[in-house]
Amino acid sequence: MKLCRTPLFTCLSLMMIVVATTAAISCGGEKPALAPVTRTADILADGAIATSTALPRIPPPDAVPDGLEPVWEAYTIMVREYVERNKVDPAKLTEGAIKGMIDALGDTHTAYIDPANMKVEQSGFQGEFDGIGAHVDQSKDGRHIIIVAPIEGSPADKAGVKSGDIILAVDGADAEGWSVVEGVNKIRGRKGTTVELKLDRIGESLPIIVKIVRGTIETPSVRGRMLEDEQYGVVKINTFTARTHEETRVTIDKLVNAGAKGIVIDLRQNPGGLLSSVVDIASDFLKDGLVTYEVDSRGNRTEWPVKKGGRYQDIPIVILVDGFSASGSEVLSGALQDHGRSIVIGTTTFGKGSVNFLRELSNGGGLYLTVARWYTPNGRTIEAKGVTPDVTVTFPEGASAKTITEDVQMSAAIKQLNFQTGQAAAAMPAK
Repeated sequence: MKLCRTPLFTCLSLMMIVVATTAAISCGGEKPALAPVTRTADILADGAIATSTALPRIPPPDAVPDGLEPVWEAYTIMVREYVERNKVDPAKLTEGAIKGMIDALGDTHTAYIDPANMKVEQSGFQGEFDGIGAHVDQSKDGRHIIIVAPIEGSPADKAGVKSGDIILAVDGADAEGWSVVEGVNKIRGRKGTTVELKLDRIGESLPIIVKIVRGTIETPSVRGRMLEDEQYGVVKINTFTARTHEETRVTIDKLVNAGAKGIVIDLRQNPGGLLSSVVDIASDFLKDGLVTYEVDSRGNRTEWPVKKGGRYQDIPIVILVDGFSASGSEVLSGALQDHGRSIVIGTTTFGKGSVNFLRELSNGGGLYLTVARWYTPNGRTIEAKGVTPDVTVTFPEGASAKTITEDVQMSAAIKQLNFQTGQAAAAMPAK
């Protein structure tokens, strides 16, 4: 079994914007090394080794782990004795057993990926991908897949897909009970092909049918603008890709050169992305300490420290979040909040604080597995709780920053920056 251990640090990083659940994962044939206690890079590894698929007979006792003997015995009996022998397909029985074990965990972020879907191009976190252009996660009840955010200008966005839409069916197939992986595999596809989604939307009495033509999406993960009639800039981070750190630096530098005396970091509807990108961006605003840490099933703690040489340690900043800010955006906002570097404004974030890695199986498939939990530097749990803002500002029901004329959350951010720049103007770097 090959071990893939680059963090898919997103909401649930299995995004419909990508055509691959394996995006940004690097699988190698070399024996993995033990994971370091302090990590400063993407690649994580441990010494886990799996036995190869056994032959269809009961092996000696030491060939099966304790407690799994009944599974092996049941498999052997079916192979030997089931009356309709044409239905006894070892590959299907294996996949069924894996799915059964996953269901028993009750973890919506753990899933099986079949061999066909493991072969999809690995491009999702590089900033270019095929798909409909929407980030998804499991709904709070665990029964459905929910749209976290469509990407601006994507096929999903143009078709009218909205944050909070619940996917009821895909091409007529009932989606209730699907894992995120299953949903992604059903919805993604080649550029130019069409997928039909049946959506349940807040405020609508009947389901909505949306037909979307898939496309190749190439978009920057960061957008910047100066606020009208204000001396502040806005850095909108849509997701964290391999390009996001550099894009963020370029955007902030342009805003500062244009006269920005403070920055609003808008993480609303940001579903996450690469952990390395999150650590790099956080490090630009912090001097030392931790960005985040994780705790695995054995209680081992692994830390992700602030990198030295942060470029924007003195620029006044405010962070905006909402209920669809997830995973990487929760770690970034939680870190800057814990360090006292930024006030967080908006509503409580999504609450996706699980660490997920993809392990390649010998049948060509994969196991997307929750292996640890993320925490803020001060030890706050993100999973299922999210990050609570310092200042709670809500929109009317059914409205968002995209649909409302007056962005009350942005107005609150401007008010906060007015306060901060009144005290911090002298600390601004000279141009």
